[in-house]
Amino acid sequence: MDFNRLREFIGDELLYHVVVAVILFLVVTAFGWIFKRFLNTIGRRLIAKTKSDLDDMIVDILVQNVKWFALVLAFYLSAEEITKAIPPENTMALKFLSYFNGIVFVVFVIVVTGIVIRIADSSVKYAIENHAKRINTRINEALLPLINRVLNIAIILIAVIIVLNHFGQDVSSLVVSLGVGSLAIALAAQDTLANMIAGFVIMMDRPFRVGDRIKLPSGEIGDVSEIGIRSTKILDFDNNVIVHPNAELIKSKIVNYSYPEEIIRVIVEVGVAYGTEIDKARYIMLDAARNHPNVLKDPIPEVFVIDLAESSVNLRLVARTDDFRKKFLTETMLREQIYNAFRADGVEIPFPQRVLYVREQRNGITQTRQKRKTVRR
Repeated sequence: MDFNRLREFIGDELLYHVVVAVILFLVVTAFGWIFKRFLNTIGRRLIAKTKSDLDDMIVDILVQNVKWFALVLAFYLSAEEITKAIPPENTMALKFLSYFNGIVFVVFVIVVTGIVIRIADSSVKYAIENHAKRINTRINEALLPLINRVLNIAIILIAVIIVLNHFGQDVSSLVVSLGVGSLAIALAAQDTLANMIAGFVIMMDRPFRVGDRIKLPSGEIGDVSEIGIRSTKILDFDNNVIVHPNAELIKSKIVNYSYPEEIIRVIVEVGVAYGTEIDKARYIMLDAARNHPNVLKDPIPEVFVIDLAESSVNLRLVARTDDFRKKFLTETMLREQIYNAFRADGVEIPFPQRVLYVREQRNGITQTRQKRKTVRR
């Protein structure tokens, strides 16, 4: 459209800007309606071909908010156009339009901020859910709200700075104050922040998951019951909860008995007397393992001679069970079965023995006699 010819045709400058403002309002609102229709039809058909669900969520957000975006933008552009026609000496009209433009601008920023927040929330949720599916675990209930809250605060702060800058306010002091305040908070709560950052690392890196059995650096063993932002809770075998700071966990060596697989090794060590037929003892131990319902057939159980000790030949039975929760009970049952089988077949489990030399003096003559002592365990 040739606006110069329109100006000549109308003649009056104020009426011309009013007409242009009306045209801008209608064009922008019509464009918003057309764009919404486009997203609902062609746009949805195009994104339906993609494997990701994130674009569908973004389109849903845009479809719900595009009309409000177009309406506020239309009001803002129309008011700006009308302001051009007001003479400088008409201060009351200029002040009114300035207030109106300011209100419309704030509403515009609020609408855009709301759209950005919803898109950010959906993107974060989608990314975390995909990560959880990829590593086959559930989403931590505290992680998603915290990340969304931090993102929302950051987006709102940016929006406030944009609004203040639009009204001619000096935002540099605000930015400096926020920086100094953040530094002060960080120094005052550095331990808490370190634990929170460590919590994020644990939740994303997943060295262990809820339900995993782990061994702490202190030697305590338990099942992970909760991975929080500040600490991790571990339920030990006495049904007590161990609360461990996350910052210490990521710096320490953690043994995870249930990752990457729940199959775990079962070990039973036993000593037999010197002179025992090793093959016979090995057969008894392997037979007990093969017939136990919790012991896997593959890999096959094996028995090794691990030490020639002072009083015994030490043997080690190594097998596998399909669940780390069965390890303790399986080892206990195997020890009982092996002990009973050794007794029935005459395989001796020896006691430690010590030879003592006793010196006695009788009638001025020193005599030495040997005394064998069995030390019972």
